[in-house]
Amino acid sequence: MNNKFYQVVAVTVFSALAQMSSAENYSSEFSGRYLTADIDAEGQKSNVDQFGISQQVFFSEVDTSVGPLGKAAFISRASSYTLGYSAIDGEADTDIANVAIDWRDNDMGLTLGLDYSFTDTTSGGAISDELVASVGFYVAETTEISFQYAREKYKQIEAQEKTLALSVSHVGTGDVGFAIEGSFSMADTLTDNEQFGIAVSAAVYPTSQFGIGAGFDVSLADEDDDRVFAFAEWFFKPNLKAAVTYSVSDQDNIDTNAFILDVSFRL
Repeated sequence: MNNKFYQVVAVTVFSALAQMSSAENYSSEFSGRYLTADIDAEGQKSNVDQFGISQQVFFSEVDTSVGPLGKAAFISRASSYTLGYSAIDGEADTDIANVAIDWRDNDMGLTLGLDYSFTDTTSGGAISDELVASVGFYVAETTEISFQYAREKYKQIEAQEKTLALSVSHVGTGDVGFAIEGSFSMADTLTDNEQFGIAVSAAVYPTSQFGIGAGFDVSLADEDDDRVFAFAEWFFKPNLKAAVTYSVSDQDNIDTNAFILDVSFRL
């Protein structure tokens, strides 16, 4: 990890802090993430650390007067674009760049999304890129159904993996808020086998500032590929959030225990 990355993080964080306002509504969100994971591959143990930053900019102000603060953009149907960068420090150093746009029509309820990421593992020479496109619709005030298509190319081995998914998201905005998300996916894997998967997560928000939840991803195939996780988020102020996530996963006999810390500033 070079010093340039830390300099970029420091400048961005101090700039965000200098611009922070006490107003609840916001038009951009800066996020920093730290992940640490212990990996056990059939007795071969290792550890990786990941540092990431992202900036999400909304085309109009996000209203936070209704529902959980963490779901304000979804409830407001706010359109945005996001730029992100992360670096993984482990046995193989990896850089990941990401750009995404999320368009939501407030009147019709139509949603369109496009997300592109590029991964470069410098020490091993492995390069891949992933494109995710989605189209959806708000079938109720705070309920969205969407379809996603994902294509990931691996340039070193000239192969690609494709995934189709159907997702449903709902947010409850009563005195006690809640959020439920579920998806069903079908993947055409590198081995030319079709693999089906289910993902479900749920969260409860006793107050608009605090929420806790859990979820799981499971593959409906002979190969092990599943993950369970729990998370909590807390807005210390309307524009300052901290969140933690702990997950346990098993993929092709590779066990991973991961801890994630997220910090976000809203401007």
